[in-house]
This record gives sequence, structure tokens and C-alpha cells, in this order.
Amino acid sequence: MKIDLHIHSCYSKDGLSTPKSIIAKAKEKKLGGIAITDHDNCLAWKELTDLGKKNGLIVVKGEEIKIKENGKTLGELSGLFMSKEVKSSSFGEVVDALKAQGAVCAIQHPFDWFRKPFRDLDNATKRVKHIEVFNSRCIFSGMNQKALDYAITHNLGKVAGSDAHTPWEIGNAFIECDAQNEEDLKKAILLGKMKTSGKLSSPLFHLFSPLAKNKILKEL
Repeated sequence: MKIDLHIHSCYSKDGLSTPKSIIAKAKEKKLGGIAITDHDNCLAWKELTDLGKKNGLIVVKGEEIKIKENGKTLGELSGLFMSKEVKSSSFGEVVDALKAQGAVCAIQHPFDWFRKPFRDLDNATKRVKHIEVFNSRCIFSGMNQKALDYAITHNLGKVAGSDAHTPWEIGNAFIECDAQNEEDLKKAILLGKMKTSGKLSSPLFHLFSPLAKNKILKEL
């Protein structure tokens, strides 16, 4: 089964994909599931989980959360297999809130220079044991390679996702594992019984994000 673990909907300020278009594209790409990881909100969860059930797709409830320390952005952390929203806050507070609900925590695109590399990664990975080793929106492949090398060197769990903000990017990166349901998928990620795969999306897709933020485009 292939699962794209990093997807944004139109409920992210810089996203354009509707829940319906996400499910349609996931089926077209023959994915077995997706994780919805909107920026600092869980507004798409219900519609996507309902649509996923109707279409035989696993939908993991997640969130991409901005980490702030002393007024500065430290980086972004994703929660997967969540049950309730977590507000943007300090690293410790976000990790505590995610772990309290049994979520899997992962540091997103840790070496992407264009989106601010995760500050103090060595300390962060003392508590967060997964990092994203392939993100399709990274401009250069070396950014993902550096993340993979870091995960291997530090014995960290791996996740991967397209970071899709439009339907056309969905499925460009994913994990593959033997899973029949959400519980199987979570176990596979925690035990590392999966592999990551993907390709880089065209840098031109980054142009859609400001169009969404400025409401020039609304939904796709």
C-alpha cells in the first residue's frame, strides 16, 4: 500500500485542494491512503475521513504545526494519527500535546533552506524520533538526501510525503508498507517496516501558494 503522508487542503491558507479533489486524485494515483496535514488546523478532518471511508482509502488525521521559541520560528512539526487539534506553540508544548493523544511526531523538511531548516535539530530529535526524508516540494534533491542521511546516522524513523498544495502534486512522494487499516499503518511507521519513495514536484507549483494566500485562486 502507498500512503502520501503530507497533504494540504484548501483549509491551509496556501492550499487549493478540496477534500473531494484530494480523494479523487489519490484514487487516480492508486494510493491506499493519505494524511491530511493542514497548517495549524484540523478543519478538513471530518469531510476527508468521511470521503475516505466511502472510497476505501485510509485517511490519517494530522496537522503541520509551526514551532515558535522566543518569538522566532524553530521549524515545523507534523502530528499523525491525531484525535484533536494542537495549537502552534513552543517545541516542548507541541510535542507534549501530540504525545498525550498518542500521535506520531515527525520533523518536516528539516534541511530545506528555502523554508528555514529546523533549528537545533540534534536537540529536537532527542524527543521526536521521526523525520521527513522525502518531501516533493524541496527544490533540490540534496535537501532530501541530507535528511535521509541524518535519519540513518541518528537511527530515526522515516516518513515521506508530497507536501501537496494542489491536486496535481498528490502522490509524488509516499511510504510503502503492508497495511490493511490505520492501525497497521501506524505500527508499520513506528516499527520502520516501510520504505519511502518519491519524486520532486516542479518548482512552479510553489507559485500556487501565494495565489491561494492572496485569494487569487480559491479551490481546485
